[in-house]
Amino acid sequence: MKKWLTFCLSCTIVGSMLLSACSNGGGNKPEDAQENREPSGNFNEAGFPIVKEPIKVSMMGARHPLVGEWKNLEFFKEMEQKTNIQFEFNTPPTANYGEKKNLAFASGELPDVFFGGQLTADDEVTYGKQGVLIPLEGLIEKYAPNIEKMFAEHPEIKKSITAPDGHIYALPSINLSSIDKLSTTWINGNWLKKLGITELPHTTDEFYELLTAFKEKDPNGNGKPDEIPLTSINLGDVRGFLLPAFGIVGRAHIVKDGKVIYGAVQPEYKEYVTFMNKLWKEKLLDPGTFSQTLEQKTAKGNAGQIGVFRDALPYLTLGGDAESSIIHPVLPALTSSADRKPIVPEGPGMTRGTFAITNKSKDPEVLIRWVDYLYSPEGEILVHYGKEGNLWEWADSEKKLRKYRKPPEGMNLEEYRGGSITPAVGVAIPMFTTNEVEANWKDTMHQFRIKEVDEKLAPYGEPVFPYIYLLPEERQQIQGIETDLNTYVESMEAKFVTGETPLEKWDTFLKTIEDMRVDKLLEVYQTAYDRWAGAN
Repeated sequence: MKKWLTFCLSCTIVGSMLLSACSNGGGNKPEDAQENREPSGNFNEAGFPIVKEPIKVSMMGARHPLVGEWKNLEFFKEMEQKTNIQFEFNTPPTANYGEKKNLAFASGELPDVFFGGQLTADDEVTYGKQGVLIPLEGLIEKYAPNIEKMFAEHPEIKKSITAPDGHIYALPSINLSSIDKLSTTWINGNWLKKLGITELPHTTDEFYELLTAFKEKDPNGNGKPDEIPLTSINLGDVRGFLLPAFGIVGRAHIVKDGKVIYGAVQPEYKEYVTFMNKLWKEKLLDPGTFSQTLEQKTAKGNAGQIGVFRDALPYLTLGGDAESSIIHPVLPALTSSADRKPIVPEGPGMTRGTFAITNKSKDPEVLIRWVDYLYSPEGEILVHYGKEGNLWEWADSEKKLRKYRKPPEGMNLEEYRGGSITPAVGVAIPMFTTNEVEANWKDTMHQFRIKEVDEKLAPYGEPVFPYIYLLPEERQQIQGIETDLNTYVESMEAKFVTGETPLEKWDTFLKTIEDMRVDKLLEVYQTAYDRWAGAN
């Protein structure tokens, strides 16, 4: 019996050691494995092809409904010719990609690489710690000069993708152009012309007057009171440009002078809700804002019923074409009083978690060289728009400006781009877009949009909250709190705006948020923010 117990105990200890070794990548730190490995003789450290003899690699990523089979896209065909790397694709549709990704992690049936992988910060922290996602910083230093250059010129990017343990487990999609970081709200230029309005609003009072004129003066000229002064497919889009007019850029956790605060309990948020309630009562805000689909909003725009709206481009809502749409101006940054500087929320120009290499890969140095090309100007154009002759051609003999080619009959640019050229439609993929690259187009509407944003919005951009990582224990502390707060504040905003809950109940609203432990939420985010701000 003693011998049997000793044997069982020995098995338990050995099994425990093996389990620990497996979870730690065989007893070594994952970064040690990368530092000590030697590339195969098939690998070229510079130039193309990346490997001397062709290899096959498995890839998983989310595929948007507009995007064709990845194996048929011009981007992957061109990259295979340049690099000698052929991919075997697993591309679940975006609608259920998250479920398939989680299943891949849980089962261990992982690809060599995620591309357009939609990895969350928790994915990076959890599976990086387990050694499932390998650290990339050593590989980048050795084999990725374009990424290294990006880090050197924009250290905030490296800081924002470095996990709390000091490792980089996934690469981002970066677009530093103003038109990507700042959302546009458009005004119907035909209505302005019809009413003889030449001065755009710069204050909330002036904006209210504009909406009132749109409602009362028949700007679409059909003799019917069918005008919709302001619309959206959700209240968040309207909040995005009207809340900042009252002095804060968000209703959840935001940073002000280095301190993390909760926007919805600030007096500025109450001012915003009061103004929105006024728009609602006077029928200046479309009731469809709370329920309509994108298709319903577009139908109203095409019918000549919409005055002010959010969209990437005005003709996507109002109809028409790009060339004729430069009549529609961007709404300037607003302010609610003379002593408040206008501000607009500025995005980070970054989507994290777009590219990661798993511990299934036999050639991680090959993959880091492959993706590094997409962080060069030439690679960015290839993955974004395809090669010359696909979607674009040179607009001048000096090859400084590009112009779009006409897509095949019956298709718009995005349908053609996703259907035949690139997976970079509706899904963030690894690449680096600079202002210079984004501006390098002759297209009239594109240049108009850049000019409008640079003049009216860019001088007033203010970040909402940086990309940070929460430690697993931090996430656990606030997960329920944050979910409940978001649900409650979302619901109450709609009720205050529509008058279902009178503004006299504001103190009850504040007390409820306090009772829901908003103080704990702010404490955790302050710690994480301080860690991010102090990171080298």
